[in-house]
Amino acid sequence: MADGSYSVTADFMDRRILATFAALVVLPIALGTAVYVGWRSPSLLVFDWMAFFGLPETAFRPVANLPLPLLYSFPDGCWVFAGTSWMLLIWRRIHPWVFVFVVLGVGGEVGQWIGIVPGTFDWRDIAFCVGGFLLSCMGCGYAKTLCVDNRSVGHGRACSG
Repeated sequence: MADGSYSVTADFMDRRILATFAALVVLPIALGTAVYVGWRSPSLLVFDWMAFFGLPETAFRPVANLPLPLLYSFPDGCWVFAGTSWMLLIWRRIHPWVFVFVVLGVGGEVGQWIGIVPGTFDWRDIAFCVGGFLLSCMGCGYAKTLCVDNRSVGHGRACSG
């Protein structure tokens, strides 16, 4: 509050927003990264990043085998889910920016198919990207109740669902 007094309601809302952000954005990114770091080939770019930050590539290498869709496609779905959720938390409605992450995910796969993006094209990656997008959008109604009012950042109206 402006006079320096403590607001229990504001503190609760801040914690609720942070908890929602952690659950819908941070956790899916962490899960996708865990699959990459734990089970994927050390030749991937993420291991170069780990070396840059001084982290050993064997920091997290479980011995359990994962099914191929979980190993190769699940991280893509997690990242699209997290990015879409982030945009929905910001915009509180279906807005053009909400589509950025699914377009990047599917576009990257199409780029792999035509040979302009390194990697291997896989229909399952597209399915997981679209699935992550749809799951995030299905939660839009819940997420809208936890976010800041767009009027406070100059949009002139609250969420229009």
